Amino acid sequence: MVKINRVGEVFEVTFDEMQQLNIFVSDSVKPPILKLFEEQQGAKVLINMKGVHFLDSSGFATLLSISKEAEKSNGKLVFCNISASALHLFEVLHLHLSFHIVAEREEALQWLQ
Repeated sequence: MVKINRVGEVFEVTFDEMQQLNIFVSDSVKPPILKLFEEQQGAKVLINMKGVHFLDSSGFATLLSISKEAEKSNGKLVFCNISASALHLFEVLHLHLSFHIVAEREEALQWLQ
C-alpha cells in the first residue's frame, strides 16, 4: 500500500508493508505518485524505499515512468532508504545513475529544500 504524507512542501511516499515492488503491485503504486506531479507543477517528492527489498522489471519501469513525469513537470524526485539488496539491483542495471539516491530520509528532505 502506498502512503503519501506532506512534510512542509515535500510529498513523502512510503510503501506500507510492501517488501517487493513487482508486477503484482506496480499498477497500484504508479497512479497516486504520478498524480502528484500532474496536479502540482514543480512538485517535490521523496520516495522512501524503507522496507522494500526487491524490485523486478515492472518495479523499475514504474520508477522510470515516475522519474520521467517528474522531469516533464519540472518536479524534483529523490529516493532514500534503499536496502542493500535493492541498491545492488539499481547498480547492476546502472539505474543509480538515472535517479537521485541518498542514504537517509533527512538527507533527502534537505536536498528537496
